[in-house]
Amino acid sequence: MILDNQNTELKVHEWIAKYTEDGTMDIVTGYFTIGALNFLSESTNANIDKYRMVLGDLVNFDPKFKTLNLLNENIGIDTALKLATTAKKATAFLGLNKIEIKTVEPNFCHAKLYLKTGKNDDRHNYFISGSSNLTEAGMGSKHTSNVELNIAEHSNNDQHKALALWFNNLWNNDKTYTDK
Repeated sequence: MILDNQNTELKVHEWIAKYTEDGTMDIVTGYFTIGALNFLSESTNANIDKYRMVLGDLVNFDPKFKTLNLLNENIGIDTALKLATTAKKATAFLGLNKIEIKTVEPNFCHAKLYLKTGKNDDRHNYFISGSSNLTEAGMGSKHTSNVELNIAEHSNNDQHKALALWFNNLWNNDKTYTDK
């Protein structure tokens, strides 16, 4: 299925909210925002046993906190007033033991992947791959002039298996590291 942020069909955030059941989630993104991170926490945290995230190493800080507000994307007064609460929620989510974060040398990660693997049922597997970073605009929950395009599929097909292998190779690569 094609997911983009311009049509009335499912957007990335709607797919994730609708189809995330028990299991694990692996994410590769160059950027993320506090709002998108809160969405992920609120819509998937109860069902996901473990998250592994590979982020672009844009700022040389602790990987769990490095790009929290790099692209907050909305600087309106309402967002500014909610930012402290939102940041606390995002920080608490990133501090969970079930979240592992790594970064990639040489300081930029352009790939985008959301890979969900079911706990006991391959029918709960899915992937989303394309241009959408873990941001409100990328996931389609905020209107933007950017055009985002992704492919999403269910099940334990060959594409899901290939993406799982790709992610595991990236995760275990010497150039993918954590500052812990």
